[in-house]
Amino acid sequence: MGLLALTLASGLVGIAVTSVWPTQVGTQSYAATVRLSAEPDQLSTLHAPTLFGDLDLRFDGVLPAPGVSAVARVQDRITSVLATRDLSVSALKPTPAEIDDAVSTVITQVGGKFAGGALLTCVLVAFATRHWRSRDEPLRPWRRAVAIPALSLLLALTGTAGAAWSTFRPNRLESVGADGLLGYVRSNTAILAGVEARSAQAQPYVKNMLALSAALQDKFVPAELATPASVKLLLVSDIHGANAYPLMRQIVETEGITAVVDTGDLINFGRVQEAEAAGLFTGIASLGVPYLFVRGNHDASSPTDDALVERMAQVPGVVVLEPRRHTYTLATVGGLRIGGFDDPRWFGDTGGGPATQVPAAEAFGEAMRELRAGRATTAQESSTRGATASPSGGTPVPTTSVAAGITASVPSAEAVASSASAAAAADAERGLDVLVTHEPAAAEASGDAGIRLHGHMHSTALQGNRIQIGTFTGGGVVSHYIEGGDGGELAGQPYAFDVLSFGGDCRLQTLTRYSYRDLLEGRPVYDDVRAINGRAIQSPLPSPGRVCRADAPVTLQDVRATTPQSSATPTP
Repeated sequence: MGLLALTLASGLVGIAVTSVWPTQVGTQSYAATVRLSAEPDQLSTLHAPTLFGDLDLRFDGVLPAPGVSAVARVQDRITSVLATRDLSVSALKPTPAEIDDAVSTVITQVGGKFAGGALLTCVLVAFATRHWRSRDEPLRPWRRAVAIPALSLLLALTGTAGAAWSTFRPNRLESVGADGLLGYVRSNTAILAGVEARSAQAQPYVKNMLALSAALQDKFVPAELATPASVKLLLVSDIHGANAYPLMRQIVETEGITAVVDTGDLINFGRVQEAEAAGLFTGIASLGVPYLFVRGNHDASSPTDDALVERMAQVPGVVVLEPRRHTYTLATVGGLRIGGFDDPRWFGDTGGGPATQVPAAEAFGEAMRELRAGRATTAQESSTRGATASPSGGTPVPTTSVAAGITASVPSAEAVASSASAAAAADAERGLDVLVTHEPAAAEASGDAGIRLHGHMHSTALQGNRIQIGTFTGGGVVSHYIEGGDGGELAGQPYAFDVLSFGGDCRLQTLTRYSYRDLLEGRPVYDDVRAINGRAIQSPLPSPGRVCRADAPVTLQDVRATTPQSSATPTP
């Protein structure tokens, strides 16, 4: 215990020395004050605060490493540089060589200060150990006095250095988070061009911080995360009757979305007339991409009410994943196999709780098992019912294209297609790529999917491959405001949406989470954007040889179990 306590104490003192005596590094246009941090929320994190938002790069090393705080600022000479005509944001970015030099300086100086603090602690303990004695006892030999402090120093230095070396590496990046204005760099790199177009109005400091942010991300973000996505899914939930589809259409166009996935609670009171009056169906049809939907507990007025589901099935582009009780539609969008099931509850149902979700999950699971065993009743796959056959988002994979006028590269297009089909068939035996449902208990009770989606909670969360989606409209007009803490004033719920970005191999590259607030109040405030490495979410991974591309046809397959389990009967 004494050895561990001294190791921890020497490490904390070393970190404290780097904070009290920070390291100054700089490039031609920027300077930074660098410290180590032992705060729990900053462990294994590169934290770069600025006046216009914070950038956080979080890593998932085997051992927690001290956080690194780098407070950036512009050099004095930047004033004359900014006066240059037609100066671009990219021209302000530090070069890779400058970044490498700065990193080397940080390693040398911060490491030396950490080692000095740890050494000082161990020397003082060794001195105290030698001289701490009763009046009649002789001094302890130095060899005995320094044994434990020396070992503690070795452990503190090697442990911290090893943890930092294994953690702050591109392949260990877990998420990239940004708030304030810097968040827009993560949400849409086109803002850089927008800033340049408005450079006469934009503050120079904003331009500099955007450039520095981009340089840090170029340094630490793995190459596979910077590769353009082949397929993008926009995840929304809990719209609750608020027509925010003009905003959603803008997101679809700006982000190059392949399809929208809605996990339910489209309306408030379970009445189709509510959606008609709000123009929701017209808004959905205007998106121009497939819209995959499951019913939530606010989307029906009784246990037998299917009016909203039937009306949604008539909207161009909509794919209802459970169009009839115990009949499921599996949609293949961009090469991803997506399925789901409805919430069995309805508006006004107050009984049953999470237990009501289990029979619905079991019925869906049984249908999927019978499908894999060849016993389920299935309809011919088609691209019917209004689903957009050629989504416009994402980046095609040219080596697998068999479109007219395109010459396939080696291996041949036929060989690639055959390999992709075999890999997709093998993965279909394991389950879905994406499972969609409304409530957390339903998603928790469902397996056999690489990614599980649900909403209902009006907040975001992530547990393994289960993604909880926030409310796209802040809970809608009816339920937007909630009581503040300790009975305080009413506060508006945050607005949220997510984007899943998949590579050409169907592997999840990133889950990007967006949140903002106070839109209804007329004073929107941007909260933050966080990009999470997909390898920490998707499980199991798609088989090698899978191919995903945004311009692949949308195919639909109806599935019904031959012996469907009866639904739970909720308590009215």
